[in-house]
Amino acid sequence: MDTPLVTIAVLNYQRKDTLRQALARALEQSYPALEVLVVDNASSDGSGRMVAEEFPSVRLVRLPENVGCAARNAGVAAARGEIVVTIDNDVFLTDAFAVSRAVARFAAHPSVACVNFQVQDAEGRLSHRDWCHPRAAAAWSGQEFLTDYVLEGASAVRRSAFLAVGGYWPELFLGHEGLDLALRLLEAGHDLLYTPAVAVRHVVSAEARPKDRIYYTFLRNGVWIALRHHRPLDAATSIAKDAALVGFGALRGGGLRAYLRGWRDALRGAPAVWRRRRPLSPATRERLRLLRAEKPGLAYAVARHLRERLI
Repeated sequence: MDTPLVTIAVLNYQRKDTLRQALARALEQSYPALEVLVVDNASSDGSGRMVAEEFPSVRLVRLPENVGCAARNAGVAAARGEIVVTIDNDVFLTDAFAVSRAVARFAAHPSVACVNFQVQDAEGRLSHRDWCHPRAAAAWSGQEFLTDYVLEGASAVRRSAFLAVGGYWPELFLGHEGLDLALRLLEAGHDLLYTPAVAVRHVVSAEARPKDRIYYTFLRNGVWIALRHHRPLDAATSIAKDAALVGFGALRGGGLRAYLRGWRDALRGAPAVWRRRRPLSPATRERLRLLRAEKPGLAYAVARHLRERLI
């Protein structure tokens, strides 16, 4: 097997202590052609100084302000590797052979532009809150399949494909940016793969991911992505499903005000999104239909959220 240069790009904002752990795991990788870099989203907690002092072999890309998901674009742009592993500062590679197995999946699937990892919780169980694929987790988490999603902080991408489609949509800031990127990669003719062969641990911080923000960004961004990519009827259907599910979560979680702000800003930004829309081709819509053929319905999603309080 060839050994292409691989970059591990870690996105950081404020969480210095978990960043230290993420870097330690990254530097334990046995893969022989590897670089590690950190993109720091204008942290004020000394994260950059910690990286410089404790991890001198790690390249540090400092951004002047917190730009959300666009920081991942900066990481991929700065990477020297053909393949870029993009992880967040609270995501840890579980063993020293994770990168090697990710490279093997790309080698086995030349049409694949993104390999999505299995995300586990801090105890090593499947993280249902991070399961974004169009199949039921209980039946499919242990199997490899083509998917319709890019799991932003727990995946690897071919750098050339990522840059060619423009990377993550900066205006989304955070929330559903992996879906938007996935649709553009599919439109460009690439495949997206989920594999349990590469696993990561996600140590969730309530401070870093407040639910109030989720109700706002998931609603607003879901509307914008639907308008950007889908035909009017398909967009309306997608918006209705997102609005129902996020609204249900907001009512249960006390986030109704954030949800309503999401609607306000979604509508304010809708005209600009509509003017720049590029609807998916019939061929891509058919690919999505096939990829989503086994996707559970809305009733399953509601039951899942009731059981696991995902939002």
